[in-house]
Amino acid sequence: MSNSDNTAKKTGKSFLSMLKRLFVRDRIEMNVLEEEAIRTPMKTVFLKLIRSKMAIIGFCLFVAVLLFSFVGSLIFPLNQVYTELTNMNIRPSRNFLNYPEELEDMKIVKIASGVSFSVALTDDGNLHIWGTECNIELEGVAELILVIPEEVQEAHIVDVEVGMRFIIALDDEGNFYGWGHAGHNQTELSRDMRRMMAVGGTREIVKLSAGSMWSAVLGDNGNLYLWGSFQAENNFIVPFEAQGRIVDIAAGDVNMILLLDDGSIMPMGVRGTEFFENVPPELMDGSTRVAEVVATNRNVLARDEHGTLHIWGSRIDGLHRFPDGFEPERIIDIAAGFRNFIALKEGGEIVVWGGEELGQNRLPRGIKDAGVTHVFASAFQFYAMNENNNIVGAWGNKGYLFGSDENGRDIFTRLIHGGRISLTVGVIAVVISTFIAIVVGLTGGFFGGWIDQTLMRIADLFDALPFLPLVITLSYAIGDALDQTQRLYFIMFLLGILSWTPLARLIRAQLLLEREKDFVLAAKALGIKQRGIMVKHILPNVFNFVIVSVTLSYATFILMESALSFLGFGIREPVPSWGNMLTSAQDTMVLRHFWWRWIIPAIFLVTAALSINMIGDALREAMDPKSQER
Repeated sequence: MSNSDNTAKKTGKSFLSMLKRLFVRDRIEMNVLEEEAIRTPMKTVFLKLIRSKMAIIGFCLFVAVLLFSFVGSLIFPLNQVYTELTNMNIRPSRNFLNYPEELEDMKIVKIASGVSFSVALTDDGNLHIWGTECNIELEGVAELILVIPEEVQEAHIVDVEVGMRFIIALDDEGNFYGWGHAGHNQTELSRDMRRMMAVGGTREIVKLSAGSMWSAVLGDNGNLYLWGSFQAENNFIVPFEAQGRIVDIAAGDVNMILLLDDGSIMPMGVRGTEFFENVPPELMDGSTRVAEVVATNRNVLARDEHGTLHIWGSRIDGLHRFPDGFEPERIIDIAAGFRNFIALKEGGEIVVWGGEELGQNRLPRGIKDAGVTHVFASAFQFYAMNENNNIVGAWGNKGYLFGSDENGRDIFTRLIHGGRISLTVGVIAVVISTFIAIVVGLTGGFFGGWIDQTLMRIADLFDALPFLPLVITLSYAIGDALDQTQRLYFIMFLLGILSWTPLARLIRAQLLLEREKDFVLAAKALGIKQRGIMVKHILPNVFNFVIVSVTLSYATFILMESALSFLGFGIREPVPSWGNMLTSAQDTMVLRHFWWRWIIPAIFLVTAALSINMIGDALREAMDPKSQER
């Protein structure tokens, strides 16, 4: 090999060696003691934390709670004033629309829905029921709705109707059946009612109807008979001139529309409502013949014999008018839920409008091309049928993942937004108390003398204040003078201003030890200002105690806010917090029957507090140099 080749080879090796030294660090083998000797304190604490199972579990739980509350609130918006009393105290489930598979091949005559269930009548006279149980068994008052009585299963049913939490049915022999919630005897056709029907000339029942707490039957002679709650019996007094001419009815909360045999309609019930007063005159005088009429709680939709729609009633949910761009003509079918209207146009196009809090306006994909010929709608569940009377689509209220509360509100959504408020209150309260504690502790510990004595006596004064009695007294004195936002800020400030003393004493005690050390004396000798010594030199040495105390205090503040709200002196309805969601646990009925209203919020509250405490304990052990010796 020539000298030039050797020189080139050496030059190449030298260049590669230089690059390696520049960009590749040689790993130096060190034992444990040597590694700890050059490791920074923060790195040591971090390594201890990631090796601690308690810290990892606590961190994962806390991150999950944060994501649930803060990211979840962006995905699931909350309408604080929304209530739906018809859906109160529904069990956790998401199966309201999960109809049995065997119905896919059966011809369905009718589907009727209650608050959390639906029942289908097939052409063989059998009933099929699905959904979630909405009743609790109370002898003489209520029985389970999902359990079809044996006599009903053996009968050939020709009609079925559903109230809020009860079902009535009629068989081919004229026998009447009812089960579910029967607090007003609406599930029984009494002897007195049968006697009244016989006197009125009714030989058989041709149609059933039901409302929230009442039932009604339409006789073959056009007479309507209604019974149930006292309010319904007084509101729905059938006019004498209408009896014998009634073909169909459409009922709201306190009003009803009667469809008569000449195609005209007649309102009845409470006068003065938009339901009663705004009826189009051409529909009442018979100049426009009505073929079909349906009603929500406060609005009416009628279809005349030419397929044109007529609408009137309350402005709530925009049900007093048609949707923008909708032409109310060439309509072949209409239906109504509690807060929605549905119109089926020629060609199978479905138009839904009204309330949308429970997904009532979100049509299933592909429904336009499914050949829909009819729609069954009641409550908040809707079903589309084809020409073979098979279900081709279902939409509306799927259920409540964590159940509903006493006002029919979704607990899952309120938990999300309640968690955001409870966690935020804790953070702001911690910031306030920590700031005051650092200022007082540093000042008193560093300067000593009369300044220290004065600050500690002030701390003694705050310690002497009884926390809960003081907060309750202030809350009662303020009353309704503050709105919800101001009340939230007030609670944050109150929790922070009354809870700084323990941390201030801890910082002061540590400062008394640190201020006599050599590095502090050296800083004074160099002429560094006292504020600089406290903030830049002493505070970092006591900061580990501050971090641990702040972490543990955060969990305490969350529990304090929840306790105040639970007692009614913190965040008030309708703004949710984990504390005021637990208020229902004061009711023995809730404790016995509606477990989801208090157990689920309690689980989230305990999880948040426990995860923070686990992180705090892990931090304390990681920052304690003697922790490995114990």
